Amino acid sequence: MAALADNPKDLQRYILQEQQPIVCNDTAIWRTFMNDGNNLLVANDRAGNFQVVTVFLGFNYGTIEQPKFFQTTCLGADSEKNPHYSATWEKAILRHQCAIKCGEILTDFAAEQAAGIDRSWEFVDCNVVPGEMQFLLKSEADALRAMPQDKKHWKRRGRMIVFCFDV
Repeated sequence: MAALADNPKDLQRYILQEQQPIVCNDTAIWRTFMNDGNNLLVANDRAGNFQVVTVFLGFNYGTIEQPKFFQTTCLGADSEKNPHYSATWEKAILRHQCAIKCGEILTDFAAEQAAGIDRSWEFVDCNVVPGEMQFLLKSEADALRAMPQDKKHWKRRGRMIVFCFDV
């Protein structure tokens, strides 16, 4: 069993100041801040058949070493029950953009399937790194079926499909 000190929880309340989470020790100020939805909503966008919402939580869902102040959820997707968390506003925006692109891709994929086009592949995970969104598929054959050739912003690397922001 891990000792509590190995993974210390952050029990503080936070508000945003210039898009940065700061500790708020005044409960009345924190409640007022949290009751104004405009303070909490980072972004809300339609992504094909899905809705992507990113919010500031007002507390640290992670640990002191690995904070999670922002939550991104893709409503209407199977992953809706497993939102993604980010430590900073900038990473939350990047995660939000990634989720929008995922929603658009899944919507296009469903339309292709309905039209009888088979690009079946099994999605495993996605990752966001500076300048890229990486989609890991089950196999290289899946990646080849999903994207037979590279496109302007899209590259295939083995079993990974990569969207490059800076191209």
